Amino acid sequence: MQSFWAKVVGQPPGFSLEARIFNATCVTSAVSVFLTIFLNFLLGIPQLVILMIAIFVSTLLFYYYSRFKMKLDICIIAYMIAFNILLIVNFKYNSGINGPTLLIFLLSYFLTISIVPQKQYWFWITLNLVVVAMLLVIEYEYPGTIINTYADTKSRFIDHGCTYIFMALFIFMVTTSVRRSYHTEHKLAEQKTTELENANDTKNKLFSILAHDLRTPLTSIQNYLEILSEFEIDEVERLSINNALLNSTRNTQQMLSNLLLWSKSQMEGVTVNLVKVNPKEILQGTFQIHQTIAAEKDIQLVNQLKNNVFIVADADMLQLIVRNLINNAIKFTNAGGEIVVSDDIVGNNCRIIIKDNGTGIPFETQGSIFSLKVNSSFGTKNEKGVGLGLVLCKEFTELQNGKITFESTPSVGTAFYISLKLYGGNGKNNVSGEEELGEKLILKSI
Repeated sequence: MQSFWAKVVGQPPGFSLEARIFNATCVTSAVSVFLTIFLNFLLGIPQLVILMIAIFVSTLLFYYYSRFKMKLDICIIAYMIAFNILLIVNFKYNSGINGPTLLIFLLSYFLTISIVPQKQYWFWITLNLVVVAMLLVIEYEYPGTIINTYADTKSRFIDHGCTYIFMALFIFMVTTSVRRSYHTEHKLAEQKTTELENANDTKNKLFSILAHDLRTPLTSIQNYLEILSEFEIDEVERLSINNALLNSTRNTQQMLSNLLLWSKSQMEGVTVNLVKVNPKEILQGTFQIHQTIAAEKDIQLVNQLKNNVFIVADADMLQLIVRNLINNAIKFTNAGGEIVVSDDIVGNNCRIIIKDNGTGIPFETQGSIFSLKVNSSFGTKNEKGVGLGLVLCKEFTELQNGKITFESTPSVGTAFYISLKLYGGNGKNNVSGEEELGEKLILKSI
């Protein structure tokens, strides 16, 4: 019922609070006027029957133009004018002060407060009071202008009773809509506040990265270069400094790459091109580069990916994900350790596994490693990251309709699992051609 009513009056953010209240008022008015048509017909007041039919049609038109044509301001003005005309005519043909019109005028005052824009308050409130005062004066000074249309006392009591019921229903529906709309607006405000706080936290994290994590390695590089240019050093020391300089440059490049890619994904969106991919073939270059890096720390990097496995993935994204995970594994694995990259088939998915026997992830930080909330830590040779690598891995895996998970035990090691769809399911190609697959699976993430 609530979902139906939300569709009738409009849902945020497409409709403002005022628009939803006005739409609810129009719907409730139309129902009330429709019932009043039959009441006036039974009471034998044909003039009011004709008037109510005209008001009923007008109210539906106001609702249509407000709900579907977005003409809220014009509809509010037209509605208020029509409502006041209705009350004036109703006062004349429904026994004046002896009828229920003054009660309806009070309802009009309530509607004015509920649906009229604040800048128009005083105009419509003043008009309401002036119209009521003029009608009372006219009836008092010229009693013959107002005709008692009730056939008997019973008809009068029926009219007053039914009017009260309609007004109570009307006020209930409008008030309920106002309360519901208020709570909806309150939830939206809370949601936007949370998003703003998250955005502010992200901004602070990025500033921290720029202020410290990137400045520190650049300072080290500068110091190394100054030593090389100002002092005479032997070949062994020069080679040691060159290696340290290479590592600092490599780490800084990885930091900048992750930072720029993540910033682009947040601001511009990332185009995902899902095609048929053989992980072993695509990741061959990544292995060659990182086997050299791992060897510098006396770490063995083992490639156990199978030749005949094909998945649906974005080749560039897959390389970035695996590159970051291997970098992390090298960073947190001691000399003499081992990193194994393998794959297995689970249902219609292929799991790419990056497993190390390094230092592991502390239990207290495992719940937040895929967010910017966790601070990056130093590796086994004081390598420094920026905390963006795993954030990128998670976002880019999910953009490929995949899932990334991990298992880790401190001082034992860590295994990351990248789960992506098999091409064709269980290795059977059920898509006609790789080019067709590529065309069908072009996604846009904003």
